[in-house]
Amino acid sequence: MKQIIDWSDIEHFSPGEFPAGVLEKIEPGFIYALEFFRVQLGCIVNPSPVKGGWIREDGSETSRHYVGSGRKSDAGDVFCDCDPFHALIVAIRCGFTGIGLYFDTQYDGKPHWMLHLDKRPTSNGNPVIWVRDKKGEYTTISPRPNMDVVNFLKGAM
Repeated sequence: MKQIIDWSDIEHFSPGEFPAGVLEKIEPGFIYALEFFRVQLGCIVNPSPVKGGWIREDGSETSRHYVGSGRKSDAGDVFCDCDPFHALIVAIRCGFTGIGLYFDTQYDGKPHWMLHLDKRPTSNGNPVIWVRDKKGEYTTISPRPNMDVVNFLKGAM
């Protein structure tokens, strides 16, 4: 895995799209995974302009955004110009292991759904998937006792 980001390898993003001071605290492999996701998705992916959408230096140490004690973030929040469920399926197929759909967010001053992506370790390789609705309430989609939901979504494309 690359230890630094070679921006000549990244076609769909530029350093200026990310909040100041976050890129040196993000795992370079995550940026490469985000680039692969963008290529597979086939639509515009806008990085969150909010620093906390990439790194958090306080709060829960279990957050994949959390940086500290030498740990870098392996998470990011993005706004995609496509159907949210298409983005969810592509994220699963691209190997993201933490995927959240947020329907209570804004981008560029307008309501717009947001996608959280991360590369958390999992015991069985299946992603953790959740939704936060317009009221800010969370629902876990996976894991569920029956993992057929994940297998269905993996094969849906």
